[in-house]
Amino acid sequence: MEEGALDFGLTREVLSRAGDVPVRVIPSYRDYPFPFRPWPALLSWGKRRLFLVPYAGRFFRNCPGTTRYLCCGYRIFHFGEGCPLDCSYCILQAYFNRPGLKLWANLWEEGWPELEAALNEARRDNRILRIGTGEFADSLALEHLCGVAEELIRRWVELPAPAVLELKTKVALREDWLRRLPADPRIVFAWSLNARTITRKEERGSASLEERLSSAARAARSGFSVAFHFDPVILFPETLEAYLEVVDRIFATVPAERIVWISLGALRFMPDLKEVAEERLPETRIFTGEFVTGLDGKRRYFRPLRTEAFRRLCRRIREHAPEVCVYLCMESPEVWREALGFVPAERGGLPRMLDEAARRVCGL
Repeated sequence: MEEGALDFGLTREVLSRAGDVPVRVIPSYRDYPFPFRPWPALLSWGKRRLFLVPYAGRFFRNCPGTTRYLCCGYRIFHFGEGCPLDCSYCILQAYFNRPGLKLWANLWEEGWPELEAALNEARRDNRILRIGTGEFADSLALEHLCGVAEELIRRWVELPAPAVLELKTKVALREDWLRRLPADPRIVFAWSLNARTITRKEERGSASLEERLSSAARAARSGFSVAFHFDPVILFPETLEAYLEVVDRIFATVPAERIVWISLGALRFMPDLKEVAEERLPETRIFTGEFVTGLDGKRRYFRPLRTEAFRRLCRRIREHAPEVCVYLCMESPEVWREALGFVPAERGGLPRMLDEAARRVCGL
């Protein structure tokens, strides 16, 4: 940890939970003696090191989205960077140039006031905010060390703001942890889901499909809302049947009325990601398909392939739950029209669609 992080509350919390984990105080992250290794190997090294660093940027910000495609208007509470899980498709491998897992030591002293001000403003204006912590890190993978999600939930329920907090994860919820949380439908536990073979081969360190769905069912029973994200959908010979099976499992396990939304997004990646991921994880085969360069410069599957996958997944979801909000992540209006039969502009825009879903399911 940095010397400048010692006096902050999150640092004290992590140290109280660290047990026998070796701790080292350094002048600054920038001066840390990183080993001389090729970048892919340094990334793997960094997944086993946690740095506590005072953050100098904005904690509350807009989702970066991507150019030329429809964005959902999501907002981010930025509590740290990096993920101890090891998914072969993870964009963070190419997005950051700083190794290691990082938590912002000054989160509560300097970050929370930013978020609290935004929540109070939303309450005054009666404007819905959709906020998450899982953009640059898994929302819960480090929870046993930092307690950020639990503290955030406890603070959230004290503010009657028209806002939802979405905690995106690929890990299972501990029952004892869930039981001690104050229940609030404005808290949305969200799981990224994939076909079983992708979960098993490409999402190292993550919970199984059954563990994620069981956690979602427990969260729903406990009074929280839940959401699911099929992102990225990865095409392979048995793709559609494998993903349709997952859809069926969702609705066999979780009450449809507690699901606030389900997103669909196909594999897309910056060109640099393929080289980094294949060097780190040589057994992966997800980058061997045919891709084209999208309007945002990312590599994507051919549009007809994406459209067909989205169309069939949405149809199966609708068979189970006609009212559940389904949306596409970072796709063009043309793909929306072909896959879902409408474009968000016809319904007031994608942010409005999601706001209405939050109002209906989360009680805003």
